[in-house]
Amino acid sequence: MEVSFTTAAAHSLPAAILVEVGDGERWAPVTGAAVAWADTSDRPAVVTFDASAVVTFDAVRGSRPRLTLTSSRPGEVQGAVRISRLEA
Repeated sequence: MEVSFTTAAAHSLPAAILVEVGDGERWAPVTGAAVAWADTSDRPAVVTFDASAVVTFDAVRGSRPRLTLTSSRPGEVQGAVRISRLEA
């Protein structure tokens, strides 16, 4: 999964990303999640589910991925998080 974030005056990278998968009835966190952060705005931060491989993950059953983002600056103007691109 690749997620691109905008970093600007009012946007910053999230402090954390929780990845879950839904099966229509419940959400379950994926195992082995790791994030490789990009160093430039609107470039992908690669979220992988096996730290030894890029864009691979443990097999999961579900129809919907969900990302829960934690602001790195809650309550501040720069605390907004903007996803500019998501590829699963």
